[in-house]
Amino acid sequence: MIFLKRLFDFILFGNIYIAIASVCLIQSTLIQRGITDHLLSYSVLTFFATLFIYNLQRVFYSPQKDNSLHSIRRKWIFENQFSIKTLCTIGFVGVAISFFYTDYKIVFYLSPLLILSIAYFLPFIKLRKNTWFKLLTLAIVWTTVTAIVPILLGDLNPLSTNNILHFFARFIFLISICIPFDIRDMEVDKAENIFTLSQKFGENKTRWVALGFMLIYIFLIITEYFLEIFSMKIFVALMLTAIVNASIVFMSSSKRSEYFYTALLDGTMILQGVLLFLIS
Repeated sequence: MIFLKRLFDFILFGNIYIAIASVCLIQSTLIQRGITDHLLSYSVLTFFATLFIYNLQRVFYSPQKDNSLHSIRRKWIFENQFSIKTLCTIGFVGVAISFFYTDYKIVFYLSPLLILSIAYFLPFIKLRKNTWFKLLTLAIVWTTVTAIVPILLGDLNPLSTNNILHFFARFIFLISICIPFDIRDMEVDKAENIFTLSQKFGENKTRWVALGFMLIYIFLIITEYFLEIFSMKIFVALMLTAIVNASIVFMSSSKRSEYFYTALLDGTMILQGVLLFLIS
């Protein structure tokens, strides 16, 4: 049992879980947009890139003097720096190798995102200190990587009405996932002088803002369905994911454990990809 918990923590807090989520969202886009190529080389590249970037930022984490701010996740990070650096190295090597198996255009698509992602957490830049930069940077990077680039690689017109609607729906979906993490990190962000939505609006209003974005997302997928952009099966899978996500957001609180956010909320991205894969 102890071994299983350690393995679960390693997968969850070592960012293997979120790397799997990135692949699931890529496959979700391919299925929704009817792209038959599974873009396996790009999916592998994205997996390792996510593993690299997310663990790289953990290297720059600094312990808080107030031990009460050390969550399960942060304690794991500080106690497992060797594992974090090893996973970071694996991610970098994986990117270097898988890069040669992907379309050369990836360099032009992903280079700006790499710079933006690193600027997000570097101590002397740290875009995440700004309320809107923190939220928009995450949503824009994830939308580009999991929706825009796959459509470009699938040789579809990114400016078509259907694709723009898909991009916007994915962006809103990711916003609704990102906002509750502000609630989770409320006290830590306050200690690090990072001004977030939860500090501006309070925990309860922030929760309703996240739910509002999820309602917009539901409206968008209903619109996509009635425009016959995808089938009833895909619509049901997306709606189920949205309902699960909304339920988790509704239950979000600063008092919830890391497992609630990292396993459940991030897990809705995996759920979406798995459901769509099963029906396809």
